[in-house]
Amino acid sequence: MPFLVPRAIGVPLEPPTFWILATRRAFGLQPNTLANELRALSHLFLWGDARGVDVVERIREGIFFSLSETLDIVNFCSRRVAEAIAEIHERLSNVVKLQTRRKRKVQVVGFEEKRNRLAAIRSFIAFTSADILSSLARWPQRHQQYGAVRNQFLELIDGHIAGLAKTGRHDLDLPEGLAAAAVKRLREVIEPDHPENPFHPSVRFRNYLIVRLLLDLGIRRGELLGIKVADCELGSRGQITIHRRPDDPEDPRPEKPATKTKARDLALSPRLAEILHEYIVHHRARIPNARRHPFLIVSTDSGKPMSLSNVNKIMEALRDRVPDMPEELGPHRLRHTWNEAFSDDMDAKKVSAEDEVKWRTRLQGWRSEMSAQAYLRRTVRRRSNAALREMQEKLDIATSRGDE
Repeated sequence: MPFLVPRAIGVPLEPPTFWILATRRAFGLQPNTLANELRALSHLFLWGDARGVDVVERIREGIFFSLSETLDIVNFCSRRVAEAIAEIHERLSNVVKLQTRRKRKVQVVGFEEKRNRLAAIRSFIAFTSADILSSLARWPQRHQQYGAVRNQFLELIDGHIAGLAKTGRHDLDLPEGLAAAAVKRLREVIEPDHPENPFHPSVRFRNYLIVRLLLDLGIRRGELLGIKVADCELGSRGQITIHRRPDDPEDPRPEKPATKTKARDLALSPRLAEILHEYIVHHRARIPNARRHPFLIVSTDSGKPMSLSNVNKIMEALRDRVPDMPEELGPHRLRHTWNEAFSDDMDAKKVSAEDEVKWRTRLQGWRSEMSAQAYLRRTVRRRSNAALREMQEKLDIATSRGDE
């Protein structure tokens, strides 16, 4: 469970902790998501430190923030963390470095990151002030005054958040997977006995299983590392169950892999079930200390559950050591690759767009069908471009005949 802890006191701040537990953790959000929420909220407290303002006291007293301060908070949320901390240090040192400030180019974050920060700040202030407002019910005048100032501030913040609303995706930024040639090359070279396999023989089969699971099931990196041996049902009708296990007491990793999607069963082909069985029985079982925990994918050196960074290192090794391997190869790119293969299969089977969205949503564990719409738009783009090329070819043929 993450907390917002100022370095100066080394103790978690009580109001943010209350907010994250009541409004976020209570709904089963993963620790990584909670940490991102607190990281976004921290910009309000960084702003307070940079301006000498006690944020919590302002909310408690019903003063909130003036118009100029609110605009300053909005602008402050554009800054990178390093820039914000540097400004705090300048204020504490009581030294105004005008020349340095003129030369330094302020680095800013993107609109989406700024929006996330403002949304977290808005949620925190709305929740914290609502608790205070409810305690003023016995004093109608104070209740009315506090509520009026509170509503004015929240409306102002809402306006800025609305101005940073997410834009709809267009054809130019749809998620892309690996090219067919790159996928073929990856599947070949990751085979344990392939002469170009870049890994030590002791880890080749494990890494082979990792790539196959990512490519064949379209799961996330965190979902892969969260799989336990007991989640695997082998045999001719094998399957793997993807579970959501926030704060799993059996997981010793400092950075626990998170399953952001819904729990679901995923069927395995006979070959993939065979690979999984061979890994569990003939490879994992021989790794020292692997039986001390239930997780499927382990480090061959220590037997401990594999870390998220090690999955990235496997992809990095493939990119660096295998010729013709694309630079964009990574765990999440393989998820996009699976989605493209799924689209091709749905096209070949002439599955309706409605069923394609429903099936993809379930297999990917999404809560909303909106997440699947991006890949459907990609299918529409591919089909429309194919129709456009066919039309152009017909026009070219008709023109050439007319010239004869």
